[in-house]
Amino acid sequence: MKDKRIRVFLGGYVNSINAQNLNCRALAIHLDKEKFDVGVMIYPGASLPLGTEFDNVKKFSLPCKLYRPLRWVRYITYLRGLLWCNVAYLPKGEIYHFTQHISHLLGKKTFTTVEGVMDKETYEGLIGLCGSDKEIRQCYNGFDKTFAITQYMSEANERFLNIKSNGVLYLGVDSQTFKVERKCCNGLKNLITIGSDLKRKRVDVFIELSRRFPDLSFHIVGGNPAFAEELEAMKLPNVIYHGRLNHTELAQLLAKMDLHVFPSRSEGFPKVTLETAAAGVPSIVYGDYGASEWITTGQNGFVVDTLEEIADIITNLKDHPKKLSTISAAAIALAESFDWNLLVKDWEKVIQNLAEE
Repeated sequence: MKDKRIRVFLGGYVNSINAQNLNCRALAIHLDKEKFDVGVMIYPGASLPLGTEFDNVKKFSLPCKLYRPLRWVRYITYLRGLLWCNVAYLPKGEIYHFTQHISHLLGKKTFTTVEGVMDKETYEGLIGLCGSDKEIRQCYNGFDKTFAITQYMSEANERFLNIKSNGVLYLGVDSQTFKVERKCCNGLKNLITIGSDLKRKRVDVFIELSRRFPDLSFHIVGGNPAFAEELEAMKLPNVIYHGRLNHTELAQLLAKMDLHVFPSRSEGFPKVTLETAAAGVPSIVYGDYGASEWITTGQNGFVVDTLEEIADIITNLKDHPKKLSTISAAAIALAESFDWNLLVKDWEKVIQNLAEE
C-alpha cells in the first residue's frame, strides 16, 4: 500500500547543539509520524546522541571519508533531502541561493523562520554574510512561506528591513525535561543565569547584582575555561560557576534555584526562559525584544528596562517570599502552555497546507 504521509525534510543537524538544529530535533521527535514521514540531517562528528525516538526518522548523511571538505558536502546533503521530500523546513540560512533554486526547480514547497529581531548589530552581521539589504531580504523572503517566531519580531523586522512574514510560529519547550520536584520555596536565596556566550548575554549585569546582594547566591551556567579563569580572579564569594551542563544536570540544579536573571538585550525568543519556567524558576528579562508577549510582569516573571528595576524586584521578592512562590507556580503554567506537544499542531498545519498547495 502506498505511503500517503507527507515527506517533510527538516534542514537542521539534529545531532548538533545550535538553536535551529535543536528546533529541528524537537520537531523530528514531536511531528505526528502517522501523518508525516520525517527526514533530518546528521552533522559529521557531532556528539549529541540520537535516542530511540529517531529510529523511524530518515537520516541524510554521507560516509565519513566524504565528510571533508564539509563546504561541498552540505550541497549534497540538502539536495538529497529536497529530492526526497514534499515540504522542506529550512531555518539555517546556509547556502540559501542553492536551496531556494533547487526547491523551485523541483517544485518542492519550502518554509523558514526568522529567529532574531533586527537591530544594528544583527544587521551588520547579516550584511557581512549576505552583502546587501536585497540579499538579506532574499534570504528570508525567497521561500514559499516565511514565519517569525514572535509577533514583536514580525512587526519589528518588517519595519527595519521589509522582511515580511506569513504569520507567527512559536517555538516550544519539552517542559517535562525540566519539570522537577522543588527543593526550595523558602524565600529568595539562589539566582541563576544561563548562556553559552556569557559575555554577549551580558553576564556583567549578573555579576554586578551579586555585588549588590552579598547575602544571596548567584549561579552561572555556560561559558568556557577562559571565562572561568576571569571569574575566579574576581574573587566573588557568593558566585558559583557550574560550567556547561546537559539538560539533566541543569534540571537538577534548577530544582534548587529561585529566580533566573537573563540580562541579554538582543534576542529572538530565548527558550531558556521557558526551560527555567518549567522547573518553577521565573525569569527577569529586558523588554527590548518583546518578551511581554509571553511574560506578564509580576505574574509569571518580570520584564524590565533597567538594572535598577532588576535590583528593586530582587529586594521586593526577598521581603515577600510568598509572592515568589505564587509566581513560581504561574511560571510552570507558562512553560506548559508552550510545550511542543501543543505547539507542534501549528507546525503540522503549515506543513499540511503547503503540501496541498
